Amino acid sequence: MLVEFLAVVLVLCTGVLAGALIAVERAVVPMLLRLPRQTWSDVHRLLDPGFDPLMPTVNKVGLAAGLGLAVLAPGAAAKTVFAAALAAVAGVALVSELRNVRMNRRIDDWAAAGVIPDDWDTLRARWARANRLRTLFAALAFCVTLGGCWLVWA
Repeated sequence: MLVEFLAVVLVLCTGVLAGALIAVERAVVPMLLRLPRQTWSDVHRLLDPGFDPLMPTVNKVGLAAGLGLAVLAPGAAAKTVFAAALAAVAGVALVSELRNVRMNRRIDDWAAAGVIPDDWDTLRARWARANRLRTLFAALAFCVTLGGCWLVWA
């Protein structure tokens, strides 16, 4: 019963991560890339509170559920698949914390200082690349989780 519960939790978490990040990748990032400097900075900063703390919380719950499944799932194949899903969720967390969140803080510092540096478009491009990477990790986590669930329930 615990394995099934954890599997449902992991499907929900990876689905939310993948869905939100795919929406950002397909709709928000292209819109942001078309904005001029000050507007881009303002809109980017306004978006962040909508995702934080929800997305980090979903990620942490997904990590916990994935860890539980990597240990408790029946059979080596299911354990391996859920460990792969766990690794992909960890990839989302690492890219988010080590790249996107750090860049978000720099953008917030610009607003506080009232000055956007001349190389702002380089940071914008780096943020978009990091977002694409964590989106790929999230989509992979969701797909692999579905495969793990198939192994558990088959």
